[in-house]
Amino acid sequence: MKRGWLRWSALLAPVWMGVQFWAASPAAESSDVGGMLTDLMKGRDQAIQKIVGSETKGESADERAQLKAIVGESFNFEAFARLSLGRNWGDRTESERAEFVDLCRRLIEKNYGDPKLYTKSDSIAYVGVDVDGNEAVVKTVVHYRSEESLIDYLFRKTEAEIDTTWLIYDMAIDDLRISRNNRSQFSKEIRKAGYESLVKKLSDKLVEEEQGTDGKG
Repeated sequence: MKRGWLRWSALLAPVWMGVQFWAASPAAESSDVGGMLTDLMKGRDQAIQKIVGSETKGESADERAQLKAIVGESFNFEAFARLSLGRNWGDRTESERAEFVDLCRRLIEKNYGDPKLYTKSDSIAYVGVDVDGNEAVVKTVVHYRSEESLIDYLFRKTEAEIDTTWLIYDMAIDDLRISRNNRSQFSKEIRKAGYESLVKKLSDKLVEEEQGTDGKG
């Protein structure tokens, strides 16, 4: 693969406002949401860089746990899992869906808990935010030594009784939607060998990656 960021798509192969205010001033609110999401991503990146910039370069067990937590707090795993399964989601039982969401969560946290993923780039530029109702896209350009990559973070607003939160539910890397890429791979595997085979491959990959980091830190 060309860049470490693309490990996000490698699940089979080798991660906030009121209705009245929207109605009263949508342009102002969109601006507020855009600034808030940009600040959110910048804070997230700064926290990650602080971890991977330590003497142990983020490789200690505690630092890896911190990276994993940062990913988990900012991601909507159920939405990502649903998009990745596509129409096959509707064929699954509640327990199968819960298992699949958990597999996606563990794989994403595992991949994005790898400090090496964050030491390959030279800088990140935030180039814009598009807000459309309950969804938004934060656009970034990641600069490497001899190339750059366009990475869009797709956010969706989720509302609870006491809180409203914007969470990442997908990413696009150089215009490639990760969930769409996964959905293509997953659908092929399901057609070829069945849903159980897909779950086994994802589970085996997770075990393989977990064993690959045993003893580090």
